[in-house]
This record gives sequence, structure tokens and C-alpha cells, in this order.
Amino acid sequence: MSYILPTNEISYAAQAQLRMQAQDQGMARAVQMRVASSTSGLAVRDPDYPIDFVPAATRAGLSGWLTMPLAAAGNLYSVFADNVPAALTPQVPNNAVWVFYKATILTVGDPVSELYFLIGQAGNRKAQFNLEILQDKLEVDGYFSEPIVYDPQDIVTVQVRARVINPAARVVLGAFIIEPLQVSVV
Repeated sequence: MSYILPTNEISYAAQAQLRMQAQDQGMARAVQMRVASSTSGLAVRDPDYPIDFVPAATRAGLSGWLTMPLAAAGNLYSVFADNVPAALTPQVPNNAVWVFYKATILTVGDPVSELYFLIGQAGNRKAQFNLEILQDKLEVDGYFSEPIVYDPQDIVTVQVRARVINPAARVVLGAFIIEPLQVSVV
């Protein structure tokens, strides 16, 4: 069962434990999927949004996380977008595992109500989170009770349900990219 824990309702120690749990599960999965033969052969890093999630052809000038414009209340929109803006469904490289552990809503006015993690373009549901419980908090972000792990070659579809129309909404995901040591992204 997955649910979101508002950041300001859990201790710093609990936040660190949830990040470590995400890292450990991702590394174990990477070894299981033969990304590396052992955890000592793996690097864990924060994602570089344009490099990791956006195709090279459409990332020019993109310097941070971009969510699709919320054009109609009640509809689903991708948290991955490029400069066009076009909705993206990034694919995990064949030598990596992606782990998502947190969501932050950077837009004032609480524009989204639900967060969905799906696998594939058609969208088999991996997890779903009610974001409305964050709306009266000092910090509009929260940790997932369980990390969401994507395997090599998985197509990652992550969507939010628009609560209101907002052309500039931004929902940022806390994540780890787990890959073999010495993989360069530049």
C-alpha cells in the first residue's frame, strides 16, 4: 500500500530513512536486474531532469523540471514535459534503475489532487497518491511510504490530476538514478 507522508509531519531521521530505503531498494533491484554484479559497482545520484528524462532533440534551453500545462480541471497531465510543451514518457536506460521517493508541488494554489505512477504507455498502475492532504501544510511536499522502482527499459508514465487550470504548474519528484560506476551523462 502506498500513501504520502507530509514532510513537515515526519522527523529528519524518518526522511533520511525513507531516502535510504529508496536507495537500498533501488540498488538491490539493480543487482537483481544485472545492472552491476554487486552494489559496490553502482553509483547513486540525483536525476538531471533534461538529460535523464527529456530526449536530446527537445531539451534545448530546458534547465529544470517541467510539468505539462494543466489545461482542464479533472484531467491527467504528465509531470514530464519538454519545451514544446509535449508530454513525455521517458524510458529507463538498459543500464539503470530509477527510484522515486518524494513529490514536491512548487506551484502556489494547490493545482493538483492526485499523483499516478504507471508503467508503459497504456499505464498499468504502480502507485497512486492523494496530494490534497499536502494542501494545508507549511511545506507542500511529502515522502512516499514505499519507493517506486522502475527497471531497465521500463517506460515511465507519471501523471497528476489537475484540480484547477494552471498553465505553469510544476510538480517535482525526488528520485535516484542508479547506474554502473563511471557512467557519464554529459
